[in-house]
Amino acid sequence: MEQIDNDDYLLSTILDGNDTRGSNSHSNRERSSSDLSQFGVFSSNGMVKVDEESEEHKLIKIFFDLGMGTEANVVAVHKNLCSEGTTSRARLERFRSFSKAVARKHGGNANIVPAWYGSSRDEICEILLNGFSLREPTSNDEPYGVDTIHLAPLNCSFDGALCSVADDSGLRHILLCSVILGKTELVSPNSKQALPSSNKLDCGVDDPVNPRRYIIWSDFMNSHICPLYVVSFKAPPPPC
Repeated sequence: MEQIDNDDYLLSTILDGNDTRGSNSHSNRERSSSDLSQFGVFSSNGMVKVDEESEEHKLIKIFFDLGMGTEANVVAVHKNLCSEGTTSRARLERFRSFSKAVARKHGGNANIVPAWYGSSRDEICEILLNGFSLREPTSNDEPYGVDTIHLAPLNCSFDGALCSVADDSGLRHILLCSVILGKTELVSPNSKQALPSSNKLDCGVDDPVNPRRYIIWSDFMNSHICPLYVVSFKAPPPPC
């Protein structure tokens, strides 16, 4: 498997994914008939397919493969063009505004990280269109807090993939998001916590040293999470 030589460069490339100025790494908007039938639902929700030969696509695949523990069959990567559409621009500006506010709160560091969110194609499209909403826990979910959104760290794409759902063509989909963590606190399994325990804290983690879950309170789910990419892949069904 390909190794990562410069983590900082790769992370900044992904975290800057919501900036589309001067980017030439996307494939043309013209689509083959197979792309339109398979991924038209993403392009109609303000996304554009990333060229498989671009550095952007290669970096995202490297991180996805590392987190899966094997070289996965990534079929396509679509980028969220947050600058297109009034609602998308508004959500992006809200994310940037909260990034600045959390940074001021913590001495200049908003602790923004990339993270995975696996779901069904329909829910991902709903998120791209209208933002995050609470969903019923799946059999793979262990509750951490009340009414929370769980995302997996960049090196844990497998955990995010566990929550993905195969569509009619057998493809699974996972969001790569930019997340404002700020100052985190430990949230234990089956906790009844629904808000930060202090106004000095922002989000939760399941382990302060090696987290496998980022826990975002419902009040923050549409201010502290910015979807950047959809990775579509083929993989065996996750264990129940």
